[in-house]
Amino acid sequence: MNEKIRTIIDSIIKLDENLGFKRVVRYTLLILLIIGIFNFKAILTGIIEMCNEVSEQIHSEKMELRDELLTELRPILAAFRADVEADRLMYFEYHNSNENLVSIPFKYVELVLSSTGYGVAPISDTRFNDFNAGSISCLYDDIKDGKIIYCSGSGDMEFLKTYPGVFELFNGRDQSHRQIFISVPGIKQPIGLVVLEWMDDEDGGREVDIEEVFEKIQKGNYMTAINGLILSKTR
Repeated sequence: MNEKIRTIIDSIIKLDENLGFKRVVRYTLLILLIIGIFNFKAILTGIIEMCNEVSEQIHSEKMELRDELLTELRPILAAFRADVEADRLMYFEYHNSNENLVSIPFKYVELVLSSTGYGVAPISDTRFNDFNAGSISCLYDDIKDGKIIYCSGSGDMEFLKTYPGVFELFNGRDQSHRQIFISVPGIKQPIGLVVLEWMDDEDGGREVDIEEVFEKIQKGNYMTAINGLILSKTR
């Protein structure tokens, strides 16, 4: 055993015999406090550097998980879109950014990934970049509990009345004519939503068997796979 360590141990044993354990602890803490006071700046600098290193490491690990998520999510979304024969599928996530004057954070929706069918123009991410979740709050309230919402187009008066502004939001940004909205549930609150779209017009476009589409959504377990993958990347 190292001689210095042996000397320290022997000193502690002698102190314990002469002063008792509690007094040894008190004096030790007092000595550490004095050392801390005289080396405050050095200790504080070391703590800050350590915290920064830990923060950077955590951020790096989260970015790696994000990359893994996007890589593994793409084929699931592509298979989902192809199975229901949609022209486009868009995967959105919710996030918080900024606060109002009473410190309540705003909630935003952002397009993360999309999958398009053959001949359909890809959607620009900037068209759905950080739009306020308040614009779809009425829709959010219904789909968050698992309800799947279908909009059959500009003539769907029930949809337009129940969810004002939602059709115009999507139609105006990507010219889709029909949409299906599905929530990505998460654990305590929804993570985001998936939007299936058909670009052709109801009068001259191909027919879509919406009942068959709903059946494929419910039996295909795509939403379960999407949710499970996202949660597997959460730490």
